[in-house]
Amino acid sequence: MGEERHELCVIGAGTAGFAAAEAARAAGRDIVLVTGREELGGTCILRGCMPAKTVLAAAQYEGEVEKAHAVGVETGAVHIDLPAIIRRKRALVDYFAHDRIGDLEDYPLARGDARFVAPDAIVAGDRRIVADRFVIATGAEIVAPPIEGLEHVPTITSSDVLEMTRAPRSVAIVGGGPIGCAFAQFFARLHARVTLFQDAPELLRNDDPDVGTAVRAALERDGVEVVCGAQVGRAERDGAHAVLFAETSRGAHGARAETVLLATNRRPRVDALELATGAVAGDRARGIVVDAALRSVSNPRVFAAGDVLARRQLVHAAAYGGRLAATNAFAAEPQPAAWERWESHALYTQPQVAVAGLTERACRARGIAVRVASVPAAEVGKALVSESAEGFVKMLVREDDGRVVGIAMVLDDAIDLAGEAIALIDRGASAREVAEMPHLHPTMSELLARVAEKLC
Repeated sequence: MGEERHELCVIGAGTAGFAAAEAARAAGRDIVLVTGREELGGTCILRGCMPAKTVLAAAQYEGEVEKAHAVGVETGAVHIDLPAIIRRKRALVDYFAHDRIGDLEDYPLARGDARFVAPDAIVAGDRRIVADRFVIATGAEIVAPPIEGLEHVPTITSSDVLEMTRAPRSVAIVGGGPIGCAFAQFFARLHARVTLFQDAPELLRNDDPDVGTAVRAALERDGVEVVCGAQVGRAERDGAHAVLFAETSRGAHGARAETVLLATNRRPRVDALELATGAVAGDRARGIVVDAALRSVSNPRVFAAGDVLARRQLVHAAAYGGRLAATNAFAAEPQPAAWERWESHALYTQPQVAVAGLTERACRARGIAVRVASVPAAEVGKALVSESAEGFVKMLVREDDGRVVGIAMVLDDAIDLAGEAIALIDRGASAREVAEMPHLHPTMSELLARVAEKLC
C-alpha cells in the first residue's frame, strides 16, 4: 500500500464535504476527497431534499385541486399516479446528480470507507493518506428505534418511499418530526389510512408548541390519526400486516398497518472511522465532538461539518459548516460558527412551515428576553381570496431594543416568505422598521408588517 500526502483530506462527498473541498480549492490547497463506494451525489440530491420534495409536491398539488372547488373551479375526480411521480423523481435526481458528480470528479477521489490508522493518517480502499488537516463530513444514517419485535414486521424508511410505485392502503409512522409529518400527509392524500405516533407531547418537538399544534390540525383534517405522548414499545406481525403497541397517558393504543414508516432521527455516521485510533473524540450519539470553530476537541488536525455533528440536519447549515471548517483548518485565527444565522428551517406540508431565526424555546434557553406577537393568516386579503386563510405568522423581538430575532410561519407560501424573514433577522431590523417597510398588496407578505405593528 503506497502512501500519499496532502494538505487537506476531506472525508465525505455530500453537501458539507463538497463545500469544504470547494473552499479549500479556492484557497489554493492541495486536497483529496474521500468517499465511500456508494454512488456519488450525497444524501440531499440522491435520497433527501430534492427527491423528497419532488414526491411531496404531488400531495401539495392534490391539496390545490381540493381548494379549486371552493373558488368555483370544477375539476372532477383526482387521481395521483404514483409510478409517474417516481419516474419524474428519478429524472430530476439524474439531472441534479449529473452536475454534482461532474464537479466531484474534478477532485482527486479516493473510494472506500475511510478509517483512521493514526492521528494524521487514514486508509481508504488500498490507499494510505497522510494529511496536515482533515475535515470529517460523513453525514448521518437512518437508525431503527428500539422497538421489541420490529425486525419481524414490514418496515420502510423515507428512502424506500422515494422508490415506492404502489401506495400502501395503511401506514403506521413512528416519529412526528419533519419527515414523519410530511409523509403522513403524503400517504393520507394517497388515500391510505395513516396513524402517526410521536413520543413528545406535540409534533415537531424542536419548534414551539403552536407550530406543532397547527401542523397536527392540518394532518388530522386530512384524516391522519395523530397519537402524541406515545411510547411505541412492541411490534408484532399479523399476516402481511404490522401491529404496533404504544403506551400513552390515556392508556394503551394500537395500530395495524401494511407497513411501518420509521421516521425517527438519523444518527451520525462514524462507526467505520475508528475514531479512537485517530485520537478523535466522538461516537454515534454525539457525532464528532468539536469546539466553536469546528475543530476536534481532542485532535487539532481534525475538523468536522454537516450531519456528523449531531446538530439539526439542514443542507444550508451543512454547506456553511463545510466552508467554515475548511477555512478554519488553515486559519491563524479560526472563527467560531455563527449557528444562530443558520438555524432557519422549513417543512413541506400544506400549510407549509418556515421558521427563521430563533424559537421561543431557544430564546428561553439562551436567556434572551423577548416580546412575542402573532396574527392569523386570515388578516390579509390575499389569504381570503386564495383560500389560504389557515395558519399564522409569529414574530419575536428583543425586549431591550425591539430587534427581530425570530419569525415562525405556518401558512401557504411560508417557505417562499422565509427569504424575507431571514433577511430581516440577519440585518437586525426592528419591529418598527418592518412595520414601516413597503409590502405589496394583496400579498401574504403583508402578514409580516401586520405582526410587526403589534410589537411597535
